Amino acid sequence: MKNIILFTIILVSTFSYAQNNNSTHSENTKFVYGENGLEPRNFTVIVEGMDRHELLSKAKEWLNEKYKDADNVIIKNDKTDKTDDSDEMEKAKPSEKISFNGFTDNAICFGEEPDYNCEGLEYTIELRFRDGEYRFKPKKLKYKIASSNKKQTIGLKKHKFYSKEGKIKKGYEKVSSQIEALLNKINRSLLNYLTGKVQDDEW
Repeated sequence: MKNIILFTIILVSTFSYAQNNNSTHSENTKFVYGENGLEPRNFTVIVEGMDRHELLSKAKEWLNEKYKDADNVIIKNDKTDKTDDSDEMEKAKPSEKISFNGFTDNAICFGEEPDYNCEGLEYTIELRFRDGEYRFKPKKLKYKIASSNKKQTIGLKKHKFYSKEGKIKKGYEKVSSQIEALLNKINRSLLNYLTGKVQDDEW
């Protein structure tokens, strides 16, 4: 009897661990932008009951609806990706891939009065579709400084708005949460469209 109870406890614990360990592959996964840049660098979202071709088709519809400039959409179909940071088994799975560029006005705000400004954010995002899932991977983030009109890159591996002492620079306290909000909102919009949920007024 004791052995049966012990086995049941181990089984439940293992199941709970598996669920928690899979949390990075759920729709609840969110990007965080901190001192080490964007974490995670990408994540996979499970979409049950749809193969990669269906996901690709729906994603194209979503892009056409949310991004009117079709010239910004670059479509590439691929079964393997030598630059992919997944393991060999993941690389071998048939997949479809889309990269697209987008722009959101007044996405990040920084500085101190009287030089407090809000700037538009340009981004490149890669979507990789496999049967029953997709991977969301931001590739580039850029913004323009109004005074110089030059594009500035936001590092995905390192937060440029942190000082050498590891503290956020004065006037840039809101940047992290604004970057997180934008990327998570884009992913939520895509997921809602793929799963047929009512769309928010995202942008």
